Amino acid sequence: MDIFCLFLSLLALWYLVVFLSYRLSWNKIPNAKNKNDKDFVSVIVACRNEEGHIANLIQQIRTQNFDKNRFELIVVNDHSTDDTLSILEKKAAIWNKLKIVCLGEGEEGKKTAIEKGISFAKGDIILCTDADCSVEKNWIATIIHYFTDEKIKMVSAPVLFENKKGIFCELQSLEFLSLIGSGAAAIGRGKSIFCNGANFAYRRSVFLEVDSFDNNIASGDDVFLMHKVKQKYANGIAFAKQKEAIVKTSSQPNISAFINQRKRWASKSSSYKDFDTIAISVLVFLMNVSIVTLLVMAFFYSQMIALFAALFLVKYIADYLFLLPVLKFFKKRNLAFWILPFEIFYCFYIILIVILSFTSSFEWKGRIHKK
Repeated sequence: MDIFCLFLSLLALWYLVVFLSYRLSWNKIPNAKNKNDKDFVSVIVACRNEEGHIANLIQQIRTQNFDKNRFELIVVNDHSTDDTLSILEKKAAIWNKLKIVCLGEGEEGKKTAIEKGISFAKGDIILCTDADCSVEKNWIATIIHYFTDEKIKMVSAPVLFENKKGIFCELQSLEFLSLIGSGAAAIGRGKSIFCNGANFAYRRSVFLEVDSFDNNIASGDDVFLMHKVKQKYANGIAFAKQKEAIVKTSSQPNISAFINQRKRWASKSSSYKDFDTIAISVLVFLMNVSIVTLLVMAFFYSQMIALFAALFLVKYIADYLFLLPVLKFFKKRNLAFWILPFEIFYCFYIILIVILSFTSSFEWKGRIHKK
């Protein structure tokens, strides 16, 4: 019992220290200091069956407040079976900055699409987003300013869910912002762990230097590339904590789609080799497993109630203090109300997702990917 209590105490202390340090790090994330007036930008979008979104994204990128002679848009069509290609061809006919690249026979997947897009790109900076996203008018200009510092090789940027009503959407938004905030804070500490490929930029030269992608996992075009860059340039990654850099996307419409997406995200974790990422993953998992274990044990042993309450309170306080400034930045302070019920839900949910990610397949863009 003494050893168990010691373990819980050390776990609680570790969790508290990490997330309080994340709060400090989030608050100190710097903005770009100088204007970038030289780099050419290639915006690359991997696209499959996005007839309902791609035209809107093209229009938003076309009308950016940025020198029209210093950027191009490359959309890589991954064997779309709807009207996506037809829409792209119509848009390319009226805007010569749009390049269409189609994957050939035997080529598929987002990583392959990005690699092929980069092979056609002439930009010094590669800026990636997804076909179902929307961007601000100063998106390109805001992000590339960070590259005036030659030390910076990669820039992660914020992603936000579109405003939708309902408890399910609120909980998704809260979880998503906790991930974006954690990733940003870790970058601020010089210990990058993850980012989101919907808003992600890097030097083309660095992409070629680290030999692009080197595993056959379906997703992870963002995280694995970040880890490779981190190995060579530990302090060369920045986070664009500016509202004009925000990219918006949609939350999942139902529980089935939500679970499927989270399985996809979690499935790549078994291939992580980065120490910081593994350590944080283990910390979060152990914290949630311990809380669930204590809750179950409390039904049989009354002395476990106090341990459960203490550990749960530590986690809630750490998460609340960390998330508050993150929610304020995204103008989502209303989500603070959901932190407490989310804590209860998340403890069970994260365990389920980890189990499912190791035992079942997931669907992505009409394709089934097996473990």
